Amino acid sequence: MVARHRQLSQTRPDTNNASDYAFGDSDQLPSPLIFRLVRRSAVSPSEKAKHADLKAVYCGVREFSSEEGHVGVPEWLMHDAGLVTGDSVAVEFVRPEKGLFAQLQALDGAAKLVGDLRALLEAHMRFKLTTLAVGETFQVPVGGMDRPLSFSVVALEPMNVVDIVDTDLSVDIVHADGSVINSQMDDDSIGELVPGVAHNVDVAGGQSRIFQLHIPAQSKSIDVVVTCQSGGDVSVCASRLVRNVSILDNTWFDYSLPSKQPKRLRIEHNELPSGSNNIYVSIIGFATTTRATVEVHFDAHREPESTVLAETALEAGPNESVCTNCGSNVPKDRFIMHQTVCERHNCKCQHCPRVFKRGSVEFEQHWHCDMCTEAGDVNDRDKHIYFSHTPRACSCDPAHMYPSVVELAAHRRTECPERLIECQYCHTNVAQGSLATTAEAILRGQREHEWSCGSRSISCVKCKAYVPIRQVKTHMQLHEMKEQRARANIVPCVNRECTRERGDNPLGLCAICFGPFYSGQHDPDNQRLLKRLARNMHSQLTSGCGSKQCRNLHCASGRANASGDVVPLTQTAAAAMLIPVLKAYAPLATATNGHLTIDYSDIDLHLCV
Repeated sequence: MVARHRQLSQTRPDTNNASDYAFGDSDQLPSPLIFRLVRRSAVSPSEKAKHADLKAVYCGVREFSSEEGHVGVPEWLMHDAGLVTGDSVAVEFVRPEKGLFAQLQALDGAAKLVGDLRALLEAHMRFKLTTLAVGETFQVPVGGMDRPLSFSVVALEPMNVVDIVDTDLSVDIVHADGSVINSQMDDDSIGELVPGVAHNVDVAGGQSRIFQLHIPAQSKSIDVVVTCQSGGDVSVCASRLVRNVSILDNTWFDYSLPSKQPKRLRIEHNELPSGSNNIYVSIIGFATTTRATVEVHFDAHREPESTVLAETALEAGPNESVCTNCGSNVPKDRFIMHQTVCERHNCKCQHCPRVFKRGSVEFEQHWHCDMCTEAGDVNDRDKHIYFSHTPRACSCDPAHMYPSVVELAAHRRTECPERLIECQYCHTNVAQGSLATTAEAILRGQREHEWSCGSRSISCVKCKAYVPIRQVKTHMQLHEMKEQRARANIVPCVNRECTRERGDNPLGLCAICFGPFYSGQHDPDNQRLLKRLARNMHSQLTSGCGSKQCRNLHCASGRANASGDVVPLTQTAAAAMLIPVLKAYAPLATATNGHLTIDYSDIDLHLCV
């Protein structure tokens, strides 16, 4: 292991002897840069023996960052090195070997609950770590969990400190008791829902019971029905990614009021991403302990909801009158008697068309919200106020208040940076991150994490070119298109900026590219055609096509858009660039009987399309 070291002051970096770290003129800055950090409370040679047992930690540039002129050390690194604020640190540049094998020990039992622990570790080490050292501990954030998981490095090969950047590392993961961690979730606190079987559950107010539901691939719809038995109330939420499904973090939900029973979730199969076979269902109690029955049905027939209001009365006939109290149609000969009896025994709500028996329990408990049009039972009031009229702030922006829990949950379900997604590149459950800032990311519908994760490059198996992961699909489609053209013997347009099929014209262009040069004039020797081509190319080189989306470097507009170079070519320079193209097309002027002898593959023609 090669080492070059320097002690850093506790107050500011020492740049007086920067030449001590300079590499030779023939050397390049190594990648990755890896350092060894050791605390040095006393740095004089006579006291070095006192600190020989100090623990060293290894890290790279990605492990710490700070403002210009300072070095920021993360808290976990300070803890591993035994550092406290004010300590002096000795920093050595080292070159450890590439890692081949690592054995990691999970220090938390919650590691068993992660679906694909290897994918999670791979993503974390790729973005966050540069080295591994035997005995060190690092933490891995897990989407949907309140705290990160801790892992200890037990063994490494080929040495006790290894570089893990751009290397194939074989990893074994064991539990604290030595057992191998299974990739399947195993948690006694999570029940399992079986279709067609009623599950009775007691849920305390503010608490939840979580169930796992396996979904067969051939099922078309899922119905989760929850019936409250003891007069209490619950909410039902479900999610595919979030284990700890809550009122705020869910994909499907039923927040309906206590008077509306049973609670029901209807999940269509097309709402589930491809390859999804499990969801988590949470029964969340409200106010008091509630006993509920949970049932699941696959592909159950559901009657369409009626669009006719129950209170809507039929139009009165010619011999009928409408009672002003209950709204019923009454024959005219019995109208006075009906209205007298109706007003004595019935009363109508002043806010809605419902009619109740005077003095009945239903009438006494009938309730209308003062802040909206919601109506129901008085027992609905507390839940309605909590969900619909209680301002709440999201942890992603505590300064912004949402007017209700329902609107906050909608934010957490869609645009919140903390919303969990399954990354299509690293296949881990991570926070989606903030909004994208580039046009390509917006068009792809990608947020911060997927845009960053998809920036990693891999080598194309066909052309060996390095392609960002997010562009691999498009890149392979281009290879497929070229192969299809080769099989179909399709000859491409001579214009290098075009990918269409070559047409039957003297310039070897497709019909679209040849359009500006077409003329009905008699031109047997193609002299006029070549003049039109020369004028078009000269104008393109000096003035440009005027398109803000142009990326053609043989166009003044394209050069300005690509590099900001707004200085146009001179007339002489543009003419010089035309000469090779016109020489290649020179045989057109000497063609006889329409027979051309032009090698179109040698023509470097770049026309804006």
